[in-house]
Amino acid sequence: MNVIRAHDTHALETPNGNHGTSLATPHLGANEVTVVRQRQVPGGFNPTHTQTREEIMVMLAGHVTISSNEARIDLAPGDTLIVPPHTPHRVDNAGPTDAEWLIISAAGMQFFRETGEEATPPWIR
Repeated sequence: MNVIRAHDTHALETPNGNHGTSLATPHLGANEVTVVRQRQVPGGFNPTHTQTREEIMVMLAGHVTISSNEARIDLAPGDTLIVPPHTPHRVDNAGPTDAEWLIISAAGMQFFRETGEEATPPWIR
């Protein structure tokens, strides 16, 4: 078993008002599942992207809007969203407070920008 203590983790800032904290990733000893805590400031966003594996978002605090094609989904604390593989989606925090959620996915998942270019967020390693 491998214990990752809260005081040993730290948020990595990424563009557009986002911060990711690795909780269970291959670098930390997780071989099959990745868990990341994502925080987004008011006005922050994750641009439209896709991933190669299913992604689970579990809202912890704040509110975000997920845009996928023509659909818009508002998420609040306690909500869970399952994003199928290869589904373009964007995450926006239009609320007045930070939003926080867990991202749970299969280890080895790849992310792609809207342009098709692979994205490698530092917290996924």
